[in-house]
Amino acid sequence: MLREIPSALVKELRSLDWRGPRGLEAAEAAASVTLAVLAALAVHSGEPWWAGITAFMVTRAAPSVALSRGLMRIAGSIVGAAVALIVLRLFVYQSLPFCLSLFALSCIGSFGFVCSRFGYAWVVGTVTACLIMLMSFGQPEGTFNTAVNRVAEVMIGTVASLIVTGLSPAPTGASAAPAAGLLEPPPLAFWRRDYGPKLARWLPGKGRVLLHVCRGGLTVMLMPALADWLAPVSPVTMGITAVMIMSIPTTAMLDPDSPLIIQRAAHRLIGCLLGALAGLACLAFVGSDFLLWLALIPPGIWLCSQIQTGTTGMTYIGTQAMFAYLMSLVQGKGPPETISPGFERLVGVMGGLSVLFVITLSLSLIPLSSPTPAPANAD
Repeated sequence: MLREIPSALVKELRSLDWRGPRGLEAAEAAASVTLAVLAALAVHSGEPWWAGITAFMVTRAAPSVALSRGLMRIAGSIVGAAVALIVLRLFVYQSLPFCLSLFALSCIGSFGFVCSRFGYAWVVGTVTACLIMLMSFGQPEGTFNTAVNRVAEVMIGTVASLIVTGLSPAPTGASAAPAAGLLEPPPLAFWRRDYGPKLARWLPGKGRVLLHVCRGGLTVMLMPALADWLAPVSPVTMGITAVMIMSIPTTAMLDPDSPLIIQRAAHRLIGCLLGALAGLACLAFVGSDFLLWLALIPPGIWLCSQIQTGTTGMTYIGTQAMFAYLMSLVQGKGPPETISPGFERLVGVMGGLSVLFVITLSLSLIPLSSPTPAPANAD
């Protein structure tokens, strides 16, 4: 698995598309991210990289697909921010309930991802809630501003992406990707008398789903407790790492022998290393030159998008390299004065991966059967 990565990346670099649909989508992504970062800087956003990441994730060659993802991302961000405000209001000074809330939110988001056709909104809502909770746990007095800023950055990134996508020529054949088979959602009405029998009918064959949501939930839940011990950094980056790694396609859980979870974690590690090192290398000679710093954003995003939409199975490396490249290069309101924050974020990602690997290996010892997909009309 790991030995194939260098040759696959070389093949991707040799097959870069300059004028075709793949090249157009990469150019749109680069333009969207740059526009989003500029707009976020113009309104004095605290975390302009979040607007850039939103623009990258929303940008699609087909405007209808970009609009759908943008609306789901905005809706998920608003709901996630509201949930984070409620949880912090209740448990801001109570570590155990706070960590249990992280676990519950991660599990709910994972279930929504594999059971709903609006799974992307569930994932974004979970990531947003955990992000705001982890960022605000040490400074709860700024929770509301943090929530508003994160939602505003998502809106900025979405609008930037839609503007660029709408102004770009649509390539022939651009359409939404076919949806993966959904799993039957668990019964939720626990107050009803027939809840027990319904739950008993739902549980058989769902062991891998339960293992999946527990794996992600446990990792996120442990971030506040282990952040200081594992790495001297904020738990924010590790929380995002854990949540995004566990947002795997439904097919990865339908196949009991699928190695996609471990492969995704490996791709996360390699992608983050490549992206972060590239971003830090750029910062080494940027200095305080704003125009040079800004000019270095599009090429890296363009290349990461090319890898993401390639055909050699390195899709997630491209996505994660973009995350790390942007988070390393865009650290504040202009060119950073030092590479320390970018290096700290890289260390945080490694810490999150370490916790996730330990939990994954521990839970992999449990023998489980594969889950049963729901009918095609399940939501």
